[in-house]
Amino acid sequence: MPYSVILIKLLPREFEDDFLDGNLYLNTNVYFGAMDRTDAVRFDPHEGIDESLHVSKVEVQSNEGTWLTIPIAGPISTRSRTSNGLNVLCMFTVTNKPGDFFDDRNMAFGDRAVVVDNLIEFIARIKKAAVAVGRPVSHRPIEYVDRDLHSGPMGPFRKFSTHGYQNEFRFVLASGNGEPYRLQIGCIRDIAHSIPAAQVPAFWEAMRQVPQADT
Repeated sequence: MPYSVILIKLLPREFEDDFLDGNLYLNTNVYFGAMDRTDAVRFDPHEGIDESLHVSKVEVQSNEGTWLTIPIAGPISTRSRTSNGLNVLCMFTVTNKPGDFFDDRNMAFGDRAVVVDNLIEFIARIKKAAVAVGRPVSHRPIEYVDRDLHSGPMGPFRKFSTHGYQNEFRFVLASGNGEPYRLQIGCIRDIAHSIPAAQVPAFWEAMRQVPQADT
């Protein structure tokens, strides 16, 4: 069954006008794994990993030709240099899907919320701007997986369930140089509006009253 989806950018007030003017700031995905651990909502030590693998042991051959077994506790992560060329725009997803809710931890992202009223047009403008600068772009909701159970690929659209409260929708620009990037899509005040972040829970509750489309 399809559900209504609205994207919201939670951000500090000082960045609100810049976003509404269409100057989208995309940091590198590896940035979030290297930032200050005290920023609990942004810091993610596993951001940018390619795989999370459950391995119980590894065997290493010594100089004498004998094999040594080294036990490993917990999953191991792999990361490639290709991750350094990605820039990401992270947004919050509001839906009327049963079970979804707004977690107060998200208030740490900022005191303002830019609500995208026309999602199709917003995506179209991002795609157009990305094409104009020669940057491949992809977008989709983040899939959250249990670190204790998942063994396999990760990548920019998969995160561990410890961050599931963020309900993230992500845009990813490829072919970057490892530096933050500003994508200019033009003013979006015609397709978006801003509200205090404290009003997001009430906004979400109002959205729950929207009838779900029939399949």
